[in-house]
Amino acid sequence: MLFLFTTYMKTHLKRFSAYYLIGIGILLMVLSPYVRGRFDLSEDGKFTLSESSEIILNSLDAPLLVQVYLGGDDLPGGFKRLQKETLDLLADMQSSASAKMEVEVIDVYDEYPTEEARASLTQQLDSLGIPPTNLVHQENGKQVQQLVFPGLVISKGALKTGVLLLKGNKLAGPEEIINQSVEGLEYEIVQGIQTLLPQERKKIGFFVEYSSTPAIAQIDLVNSLKRKYDLFPVDLAASPTLDGLDAICVLNPTREFSESDAYKIDQFIVKGGKALFLVDGVKIDTLENQGLAISPRKTGLENILFHYGLRINANLVKDAQLSGMIPLKVGNMGNKPNIQLMPWPSFPLLNGNPKNLITKNLDAVYGRFVSTIDTISGVALRKTPLLRTSQYTQVAKAPSLLSFSSAGKDFDPAAYNAGVQTAAYLVEGKFESAYNNLTQDTNFVASSDKESAILVVGDGDVALNGVDYQSQQALPLGFDPFMKNTFANKDFLLNAFTYLIEENSPLLARSKSIQLRPLDKAKIQADGTFYQVINIAVPLLFATLLSLGVVFYRKRKYNR
Repeated sequence: MLFLFTTYMKTHLKRFSAYYLIGIGILLMVLSPYVRGRFDLSEDGKFTLSESSEIILNSLDAPLLVQVYLGGDDLPGGFKRLQKETLDLLADMQSSASAKMEVEVIDVYDEYPTEEARASLTQQLDSLGIPPTNLVHQENGKQVQQLVFPGLVISKGALKTGVLLLKGNKLAGPEEIINQSVEGLEYEIVQGIQTLLPQERKKIGFFVEYSSTPAIAQIDLVNSLKRKYDLFPVDLAASPTLDGLDAICVLNPTREFSESDAYKIDQFIVKGGKALFLVDGVKIDTLENQGLAISPRKTGLENILFHYGLRINANLVKDAQLSGMIPLKVGNMGNKPNIQLMPWPSFPLLNGNPKNLITKNLDAVYGRFVSTIDTISGVALRKTPLLRTSQYTQVAKAPSLLSFSSAGKDFDPAAYNAGVQTAAYLVEGKFESAYNNLTQDTNFVASSDKESAILVVGDGDVALNGVDYQSQQALPLGFDPFMKNTFANKDFLLNAFTYLIEENSPLLARSKSIQLRPLDKAKIQADGTFYQVINIAVPLLFATLLSLGVVFYRKRKYNR
């Protein structure tokens, strides 16, 4: 009796287990479109959102619409990867967001089939900061041009912002640019979302009375900062302190700061305020038909910067390998001057530190008459180099003459042997005042009880946009009208302010690194057929052996 009961229970339990497993499988299939989850086992940690991104996504107060303009199946390989990584990341963000995030993928050539429609879309996206990328590739033996819009538009009600996804250093190869863009996806998207959210606006002070720079040359930086921060022109002479500001910006000073005003800046930093110094080490005077005369520029800030561990040198660095171009007369063509673009080493293209959040994966920063910066030993503050030249440099000490005839000359490595030069530093830590034992101020603060930071660049022009004087229109910050290229000056400065004054900043997402693992092209060319056969044959052979094993096992089991 017991034997019959046991047999009955085993049979029914087996049948019940089968039904149970089938039911679970069906339930999982039904729920899978609505539930997303995955474990990040990658070495790169690329599937894990940063803590700051989670905080921002959890603070969404209204639904978002994200329109991705990277749709279509005919994208080149690198852009397909960018498309996939973007959509995967957005899916992760949807899971973490406190409000609905609707993602719409747009195939530009499908939804905008005519040239007129695409021209209108191009204008619209360009106004949102998403310029098109014109790709040229081979298709059926013919050269085909294709417009790709590597960006997305985030909308929250009537508010919208554009996010350019294709970032990275243009001096790198195409694969590396795509990889750098993938590394920066989380930061770019979350920063775009953050601009649509209500947030406390930090306060930045500018000392306009110390600079003779025209307002039109500062307008792009000012307008970009106004989107996130409140800006205040500060009259230092009339202000007893700088309390109430979160940061100050010393932008291209052309007048020397008085000692009392330098003291106010020192006290602001020692109390925990943040500062960005964009200062020339030399001043430039034009000598008609001869060139440029460079001479030392005194700013009145030398003492406090020295005390913080930095010295902006009275020199000018020339880079023969990475530089901008200027139009110069190289002769005559008939009775007219022959003007051509020639390399101008005095406009160096500065590379960012790949290990710092401010400059990681940043395109080159366009410098104009840049001075080098030295560090001072014995100062207990952390000093991080941010912008550097190539190794092929020459340093001209002021005073000296800079001749236009040096432009366009053949590069002589022996003449450019000064090595890599640093043009920007980040200084962090607990600052001590440069005025210890030098003041009778009863409110004097000798040293900081909390961390602060300053960022110093040996080029005041790095923050100034060009101007089309014919139309009196400001050019984009970082745009070079001769090379027709926009460099990363604006990104560098916006990243700098974000790093200095924002807590829980999406900038923390820039710490993510994804190792590029390119295939060995030489090995593919030599042994490609062999690996193709292996990839096809081995799975088939494995499946065949597995099937034969199952058949053999069942025969052996039931023939007993």
